[in-house]
Amino acid sequence: MSYGKGYWGDKKIIAQFPEMSRADLRLVKKISGKTGYIPSDEISIKNEEYHWVTDGRVILWRGKIVSNPPGTPTVDIASFQAMGRFAVDKYSLYFDGQRTESNSGASRVDLATLKAIEGNSTTLVDSKNLYLSGRRQGSSSNVTVLEKRWWGINPRLMSVNRNLYSNDLLIRSGQNIYLNGVHLTANADSFEIIRWIPHSLLVFRDNKGMYRYPFGQLSGKAIPVDDDVSFEVGESRVRWRKQLTSDRQWSKWIDLPGIEPEQFHLITGNIAQYKDRLYVTKLSIFGEDQLEIIPLDTPDLVIDRSFNGGKQHAYFIRQLRSKSLQIIPVNGPLTKNDRFAYDDRNVYTWTDTEVRITPSPCPAKTRVREENVREVQNRDIIIPVTDESCRNAAAEVQTLKP
Repeated sequence: MSYGKGYWGDKKIIAQFPEMSRADLRLVKKISGKTGYIPSDEISIKNEEYHWVTDGRVILWRGKIVSNPPGTPTVDIASFQAMGRFAVDKYSLYFDGQRTESNSGASRVDLATLKAIEGNSTTLVDSKNLYLSGRRQGSSSNVTVLEKRWWGINPRLMSVNRNLYSNDLLIRSGQNIYLNGVHLTANADSFEIIRWIPHSLLVFRDNKGMYRYPFGQLSGKAIPVDDDVSFEVGESRVRWRKQLTSDRQWSKWIDLPGIEPEQFHLITGNIAQYKDRLYVTKLSIFGEDQLEIIPLDTPDLVIDRSFNGGKQHAYFIRQLRSKSLQIIPVNGPLTKNDRFAYDDRNVYTWTDTEVRITPSPCPAKTRVREENVREVQNRDIIIPVTDESCRNAAAEVQTLKP
């Protein structure tokens, strides 16, 4: 049996185990109790996942046999359990394939309450302790999550399986700040994020100055963008590019002046928000992308849904292959939920591709026929469109209640 990385012609053998058969391997028992087949280890700009496996005689981690230093207990396979990069047996704690410290006495790991904060196994807590990179770091009672950020390009309207993405985790414990289990030299009370590129870079400041901390696989670089993304958000600049032809050949990147990258957020691959403005790339009549900058009518409006309500306009993002923006004038304040919105005159319903505007004498009496049951083309949304249906709306609601 061999352990390698890469695929096909790029595959590289890291280690070989001639006395082992893959058929004899199984995943080490997970602390969560979940079991399953042995997936491949993965390292990419969006995910990092490795697995503790055993053949019943030894434990393997990333192609190496786990063995403890001289003078410490041997690995106890019978009691060995894992949670991501962390593992524990009856004698020891482990992280990334190495023994970190003893698991004995009153400070033993409480497996019944052990959990990874936000799914990040660099940072665990149980009923007593905080564990960072496999080592106890004080009490679990004073831990505060400051923020987490998913790896990779993450537009606000991107629909993905988060189980396929890793995250960076920033916490505070007492007067200490930690990123992915690593202590940052910073004053906790004055700590402020200036720029954070997931899996790459954290620039921060406190009352003593500004600091730049590269980390992860990208180590300070901008996240590489796919062909369907028009913007690159780096450490100190934001750039956009336009598509020249239908075969997805791109022109050179163009800097956007006066932009603070930390405040520039992708909504889709071709729509982004910077403070009170939207940046939208769309095809011109000549068949190439052009950049349009659109001011929002509400300074603090965050565009993070398909249908978004401002003071005088609604902003609708079509969920088509090429995302586009529609700006709709509204009549008075919008009241909105996940299914519909209404103002003083109209009810607004939407699908992935269009907004439907329905005049109503009583928009506020719009209702959904049955909670948690969504019908095609929003047919379960009942909109009163006549004075009579407005008068009957309250009675109909009473009739539908069990």
